[in-house]
Amino acid sequence: MGSWRRGGVRVWAVLQTFVWLDQDRRNQAEHVVLQAEAATVRARLESSLNATLSMSLGLSTFVLTKPDFTEADLAPIAASLIRLQPAIRNVAIAPDNEISFVYPRKGNEKALGLRYLHTPNQREAVLRLMRELRPITAGPLELAQGGVGIINRIPIVFTRADGTSRYWGLASVMVDPRPIFEQAGLLDPHSGVRFALRGRDGLGARGAVFLGDAALFDKPDAVRMDITIPGGTWQLAASQAMPTARRGMGLQALLLLLATGVGGLVGYSLSAHQRIRNMAMHDGLTGLANRHQFNLRGHDMFALAKRSGRPLTLLNIDVDDFKSVNDTFGHAAGDSVLVQVAHTLRDCFRETDLLARLGGDEFVVLLPDTSKGPALDALLDRLRNAVEVVLPGSAPVRLGISVGVAVCSAHTASLDSLMRQADEAMYQFKERAQPFRPAA
Repeated sequence: MGSWRRGGVRVWAVLQTFVWLDQDRRNQAEHVVLQAEAATVRARLESSLNATLSMSLGLSTFVLTKPDFTEADLAPIAASLIRLQPAIRNVAIAPDNEISFVYPRKGNEKALGLRYLHTPNQREAVLRLMRELRPITAGPLELAQGGVGIINRIPIVFTRADGTSRYWGLASVMVDPRPIFEQAGLLDPHSGVRFALRGRDGLGARGAVFLGDAALFDKPDAVRMDITIPGGTWQLAASQAMPTARRGMGLQALLLLLATGVGGLVGYSLSAHQRIRNMAMHDGLTGLANRHQFNLRGHDMFALAKRSGRPLTLLNIDVDDFKSVNDTFGHAAGDSVLVQVAHTLRDCFRETDLLARLGGDEFVVLLPDTSKGPALDALLDRLRNAVEVVLPGSAPVRLGISVGVAVCSAHTASLDSLMRQADEAMYQFKERAQPFRPAA
């Protein structure tokens, strides 16, 4: 029995020594786990905030199509937004940057009449909105009606008959950050990870800390990640809540096992996170940028072109009579056509161009440093002659495409107005195009 006990003690001593060896690799394993936690939080935050903005963009269209709207007209639109995203606390419309409409009114009466340019903690964000004419996220900040909120603001810009633009005001959607932070996992006291966020008003690492301990950003072992939000970025810091020395032997043994495969785990963690981001930013059928990515990058490209005075052209591309392809050969063949068209379009454009599929057979391309002239004309000729697809049971068929062209000018108010111009030009071109006629 004594021999057995002595042997057991020796085995345990060896195991204990083994667990405490290779501290560096165990630290790497801990860092991998921390990276995975932070990446999950980042993905959830980006998804929630950008989904809220996507829904909110309809407010701009609502005002542009009905500028004489009443409070009764706004109510069902605002109620629908809140029903779809319960974290939205209120919706406001501010002609001339003064809140004149708010829904729901109850509990938000103090916001009525607020003049953004006379409110110190909101003035700079609104001035930035007016300069860049793109959606901007403000906050988190203290609200006039009480509490803390994140505000998505959308500029409302009318285009006059002569092509010049007029800034009308803005629409805003105020979001309660707490449920979003909770769903993302930032406020879970049992997670074993401490988080902090900085970048108020989308200013990234330059912005103030608004959640957690600011000291986390200075810890050498903390994980830091940028979070893309409408109009800017936040920065996330994550750190283990409990030092290694205070953890039990069981957890340390688990970390050791992770450490033995840390290289593979790092690769898996990063690749898995990359797959999640790709799914959120790319069209699932063609692999091109989707509407979400186009909106994010497109607004930045438009703002850069306006600031620098460099040319920018938008193409709206539509496959002629695509419905006939679906009706004749079925939707699987239609999907095949879209994949082939996307492949052809990739070959026609530069890596610096932003090519996206917005849905159906509608593709758009933003061409930086491109203006009217022979080079653009040659590109359009090549594009219209390049689309050739193979349909089931047939030889290659050359499909027609309609291309609408819009060139950004000093009078172009926003990316949305540039898209409307390209859309109108595309439909004018489509009226002259020959429809697809499948062989009998």
